[in-house]
Amino acid sequence: MPRNVTFILLPILIGIAAFLYWQHHQRIYQDLGRLEVSQEGDAVILSWHTDIDVPMATRFREAFNEWGSKTGKFVIDLNSPGGALIEGNKVIEQINAMKPSHVIETHVGPNNVCLSMCVPIFLQGENRIASGSSRWMFHEPTAYDYFSDEEVSAPKFERDYYNNRFFERYFTDSAMDPAWRENLRKEWVGKDVWRTGKQLVDERSNIIIDLY
Repeated sequence: MPRNVTFILLPILIGIAAFLYWQHHQRIYQDLGRLEVSQEGDAVILSWHTDIDVPMATRFREAFNEWGSKTGKFVIDLNSPGGALIEGNKVIEQINAMKPSHVIETHVGPNNVCLSMCVPIFLQGENRIASGSSRWMFHEPTAYDYFSDEEVSAPKFERDYYNNRFFERYFTDSAMDPAWRENLRKEWVGKDVWRTGKQLVDERSNIIIDLY
């Protein structure tokens, strides 16, 4: 390709990429009502019923700043198919910032789901309550292309590294029962592991403390 054509095309391609990046963030940072805030008695309920994705951590921080002085307890009600690891980690960091001054309770309601990255967030609750009919799924972390949202393949050694890193970071030091956790480590290799809320309690996973 002639050099002068390259000089013309390069700024155009950069401009297109910048526009797509801006458009993507404009879309995801819109307040689409994905976080619903309500009160029940002395508790403030934060309901998140969609993917774990931006701007979840931002919305939680905003809600805490607005309501933190008005309550001593936040209930995080989840119904999520999972989502982005980076955003999920930011949400967990925000919840940890709330814990020194507030009681954090996590819920998953009847027939609702808590899949993939939703589980580490649920585990942050001091009190963890779910319906017996709730559905849960555990699987190895998956990488996705930022713009296309398509799954990205990786060499086995790289997948193993990130799988172990995810497991150690979110499950090893969690409230999850150690024996159940080690069975999960064996069971989830290369597949999705499904449970109901009742099964998790019957198997003594300690993910859920109480059923309702």
